[in-house]
Amino acid sequence: MKNTLRSILMMLVIAALVAACSPATEEPVEPAPVEEAAPEVEEAPAVEEAAEVEEAPSEPVEIAFWYPYGEGSWTGDFLAGKIESFNAEKPDIIVTGQSYESYTAIIEGLQRAAAGENLPGVASIGFGFDEYIVSSDLAASYNELLGDEAEAYLGDFFPALTAVTTFDGETYGVPLALSVAEIFYHSDLFEQAGLDPDNPPTTWAGFLEAARTINTELGIYGATFALDDPWIFETTVRSNGGAFLTEEGPQLNSDVASAALTDWGTGVADGSILYNADFFETLQSFGAQQVAMFATSSYGTLIYAEIAPLVRAMPWPAAEGETAQIPAGGNSLYVFGNSDAERAAAAELVLYLTSPEANAEWAMNSGYLPTRNSSLETMGDFISGFDNYQIAIDAIDNVVPPTQFGTQTLQANQYLMEAIEKVMLGAGTADEVLAEANQSIVELLAE
Repeated sequence: MKNTLRSILMMLVIAALVAACSPATEEPVEPAPVEEAAPEVEEAPAVEEAAEVEEAPSEPVEIAFWYPYGEGSWTGDFLAGKIESFNAEKPDIIVTGQSYESYTAIIEGLQRAAAGENLPGVASIGFGFDEYIVSSDLAASYNELLGDEAEAYLGDFFPALTAVTTFDGETYGVPLALSVAEIFYHSDLFEQAGLDPDNPPTTWAGFLEAARTINTELGIYGATFALDDPWIFETTVRSNGGAFLTEEGPQLNSDVASAALTDWGTGVADGSILYNADFFETLQSFGAQQVAMFATSSYGTLIYAEIAPLVRAMPWPAAEGETAQIPAGGNSLYVFGNSDAERAAAAELVLYLTSPEANAEWAMNSGYLPTRNSSLETMGDFISGFDNYQIAIDAIDNVVPPTQFGTQTLQANQYLMEAIEKVMLGAGTADEVLAEANQSIVELLAE
């Protein structure tokens, strides 16, 4: 939200929404122009000036770049194009892109690559897996790679994001993509249900009430959640005043978490909430207007603007008296490599991909948000009048580091997802399943 930015989301959103909301079209989205970066921002430092590297090899250095975006998606094609242009500009480096289906697949691939001493030069690591990666001792520190230039370069990124990838004063991941949790809704369905589309609910209780009203008035589901990982549930809990992990240990069985999951289960039971563990099927249900509100990633903002202008976005509804706390979604670029030469080449690629201009272009065409202050400054004309995107931009102030369980993150997430599924299917109460999951994670962390 972590998780889970999605390699073929653009194609599936179009497939789902075109059938229900607009005529089919084969016209690609035209990339938005990139304005000149703010003049006062210095260019990213050249890695040759800052890094101590081995003697230049006689042959080009070859590195791989792993990312979770498929071929044919705008994000995948964008990165492929950047790799091609980088290779043309840097004849002494050859970068090969490799697409993976998910962040988890990248993590698993790194485990295998480490065993075979065949690590990629760069990999996109989803927010939330950072402790796991850094504790593996596979990733290189940008402070060491960039030397004296590191502070100026890293200081331009949003602090809430670099806080996720910084450990013991060393930054290991450079934020590439940012998404926030928000709620998309069909404004026409709001009107049909007697709700005001210009004034969507602002509190968690108001959100649940709107879902029940839609179900009662229209006979469809009022709301649904992206549940391919725990990101949306964590956003709910933390925005309602709870936490997954404190200094006392895991808190999945807190009163706040239990109440939130009970709300979800009650909604499924009374028909106001649609439960589907398959993200893409959920996406299609929303596109077909079988459900009015979809709690998910801001990643789809640009796609909805193109083909479903009646789909609008609302900020995440926090509990009364609370402020939304949105765990960072998206990913950062980590440098790995199998030699100093590969790591130096990988650092050059990261600087190229995260320049202020490239980061702004990425944000204006992918649906992600920029990760640099200088990139955001160049996007004024693009954001002006684009209400859905502005709502996502405003939420950056509410971004917090996601909960991480170190090397046990994958297994801990599995325990949590199993608990959510049991409640949504009526196979247990929130108190019971969260207490069980919490104890399992306590024991897991003690191993």
